[in-house]
Amino acid sequence: MSVNPHLICEDNIPIIVPKRILVFAGHPDDELISCGGTIVKYRNLGSEIKIIIATTGSGGYARENDKENVLEQRKKELSLIKSILRCEFVELNYLDLVITREKISQITNLIRNFKPQLIFIPHYTDFHRVHRNLSLITREAIYHCSSGKAYGGHNRSWTPLGVYYYESPSCKFQYIEGSVFVIVNIENYWEEKKEIFNQVYTSQKEVLDRVLDWAEDTAILRGNEINAPYGEAFVPETTYTPLKILLV
Repeated sequence: MSVNPHLICEDNIPIIVPKRILVFAGHPDDELISCGGTIVKYRNLGSEIKIIIATTGSGGYARENDKENVLEQRKKELSLIKSILRCEFVELNYLDLVITREKISQITNLIRNFKPQLIFIPHYTDFHRVHRNLSLITREAIYHCSSGKAYGGHNRSWTPLGVYYYESPSCKFQYIEGSVFVIVNIENYWEEKKEIFNQVYTSQKEVLDRVLDWAEDTAILRGNEINAPYGEAFVPETTYTPLKILLV
C-alpha cells in the first residue's frame, strides 16, 4: 500500500518553515514595526533569519538638540536588538539611499551568498523615499539573482521561493490598488514585538509617537481578517519569483 507523501489539510493550515529568511529594512526599527511578529514566529520555528539594515537612521530625531546624539543612540539600540531578536544583522551604513549600480551589485551578491528561501522588503510605492528606493534596488537585485548573471552571477543563480512586501505606516495596504495580501497569525507574538519595541527603540518614541499605535491597530485589523487577535500582512511579488512558500 502506497503512502501519500503530501500533507492533507482539513482545518489547520500546515506551516512550511524556510531554512533561511532575508529581511531588508531601510532604517533600524523598520524590521520590527512592519514584520517583527513574523520574524519572531519563524525564528522560533527554526528559520535562520538575517536582517539587512540599509541606513544608519541618523535622521531619526524630533528635536534639533538631539541631532548630535542620535547616531550613537541608534548604534546602542541596534546592538541591543541583535541580542534580543537573536538574528544576524548586517549594517550597510548608507548615508542616503540613492539608487546606484554599486548598491544593486552589493545587494545582489548578499542574496546570492545567503541563498534565502524567503525575502521580505518594503513596498515600491512606499511614501518614504528610503523605503521606496530600497524596494526598487532589492527588486532589481532579485531579478539579477533569478534571471541574469550580472555582477558576478556565473554559476550563482538563486531564485527565492517567495518574495513578500511588508506593510508600513508610510505604505498602508488598503491604499495599494489591486493588492492581494497574505496574513500571518501573530497571536502568540504581538506582546513580545511590542515589548521589544518599547525596550529597545527609546530614541524613537517621540519621532514615532503614533507608530506603535498604528502597528497595534493594524495588527488587530489584519488579525480580524483571519479570525485571530493579531496579524501582519504581506503582498507577494511574483514577477520573477513564482510563489512557492505561503506565509501563515
